[in-house]
Order: sequence, then structure tokens, then C-alpha cells
Amino acid sequence: MIDTHAHVGRISVSLKPLTVETLVSTMDRCGIEKTVILPIENPEELDFYSTTEYVLSECGKFPERLIPFCNADPRRGMPGWNPRPIIEGYKNRGCKGFGECLQGLPIDDPRSGKIYEACGELELPVVIDIRYEYINYDKPGLPGFEKVLSQHSNTVFIAHGPAWWSEISAEVDPKVGYPKGKVKPGGRADTLLGEYENLYADLSAGSGYNAITRDPEFGVEFLERHKEELLFATDYLHEGQELPMVDHIKKVNISRKAFRAITKENAKKLLHI
Repeated sequence: MIDTHAHVGRISVSLKPLTVETLVSTMDRCGIEKTVILPIENPEELDFYSTTEYVLSECGKFPERLIPFCNADPRRGMPGWNPRPIIEGYKNRGCKGFGECLQGLPIDDPRSGKIYEACGELELPVVIDIRYEYINYDKPGLPGFEKVLSQHSNTVFIAHGPAWWSEISAEVDPKVGYPKGKVKPGGRADTLLGEYENLYADLSAGSGYNAITRDPEFGVEFLERHKEELLFATDYLHEGQELPMVDHIKKVNISRKAFRAITKENAKKLLHI
């Protein structure tokens, strides 16, 4: 399997840092062939940065197993700042994508748009965490994100996060990060995945796991319906963390074709590996 969402290093005062050695050991135990490592260069949410330079250095210890992504905060620089040279430089050094985007801006903020546009030109997918407040924030129904998908049609986005996965249901409560119970069909996540060719979603973290297990029957149908747009991922970020998605994706009653696509083939296509 290929895990498309993990982090390394010290990112929180309350969590034991995840070393690449511990990460690779866990990968071996879980049957994960390769893992994408996402830097964190936005000040929101976490206590410490995990820079692109650090990620490149750590991934260099296991180049056959770890895949570096790059990052840059869109609020950098003076007006007119152009992120493309920075991102292109990272691509030339081996980064296969951009993210994780965790900036405290509206999801359709023009400053973020510069990042999205540069990544589209450079053919790098963008991992974006979507919330209803504080981080890449949007309204229920995700109108801002749909605007982004439409305006940046040449950029591939990998959606993730509580607001995105809440929208698997047509009934959402912005105050509830991990909704429980039956999914009401017609959710925006379901609709957008079907309508936009430049949209993928990763199944990482509590939000992704909750979304496809809260209503098991719907979860199986969703995995089958969007098998070409979904990516296995954990959001592994600290030592001792439970990774329920690993066992779930191996045991859930989906077709072999869906399993292969979600756990490996989609990532290989998207990351050109």
C-alpha cells in the first residue's frame, strides 16, 4: 500500500515526535510500501514547524520508501510575491506534491490562489485540509472550495479534514467535527468528487475514518463509487498513534479492484511513481 498523508518530527509539545525510523518500522508492520511526508509551514493548529528542508533531509534517509512534498505559506512576502520559483526549486529536488495546506485563510483567498496556480503549472497535486473555521475555512456546502476547483481546473486537489469529510452527508452541522449516525445521500463531498476531474480525497485521520465508518453500508458504497478518486492515508504524526484506517481498508467489504485503486494505483498515477 501507499500512504499518501503522514508527518515526521516534533510538531506538538504534547505528542512524542515521530522519527523516520519509527515510521518505516510501522510501515513494515502494516504492509505499507511507501509513505508521503507532508511538511507543515503554516503557524495554525500545531506548535512547531516541520519544514520542507527538514522533510527532504529525513526522506533522504529512506529514499525508496518516503516521498517528500513541499510547502510555503501564502502569506509570505510583499504584495506581488510569487511562490512558483520556490515550489519549482523543491520539485527539482524531488518533491512530488504540495501540502499540507493549513493556512488560516478562506479557502478561496487570492493569496492561496497563487499557490494553487503555481502547483497546477508545475503538475504538483495539492493536499488541503478544509475546516468550517480557522483553517482553509469555507461555508457549509463548500461553495468556496467549488470556486477553487473551477478556477484552478488544471490543479489537482487532494481534500482532507473535518469540514470536507462532514460533507459526505447532505446534513451537516458546522459545530460538529466528527458527526455520527446515518449519512444522508447527496453530500457535497460525494457530488464534487463525481463532478470535478481535478479532485481527489484522502481517507486520513479521524475525519476520514469517521466518514466511511459512521454508516458502514454507505461507506462501502462510497468507496466503490469513488474508487478512482480516493487515496489510502493515515495522517500518522506521532509515536504511539493508533491507525484504524490500516485495518479497516484491509477488512472492509469492497472489490479487489477498488482496494487496489485506493491503496496504491491512484497514488502511483497521481505521483508519477
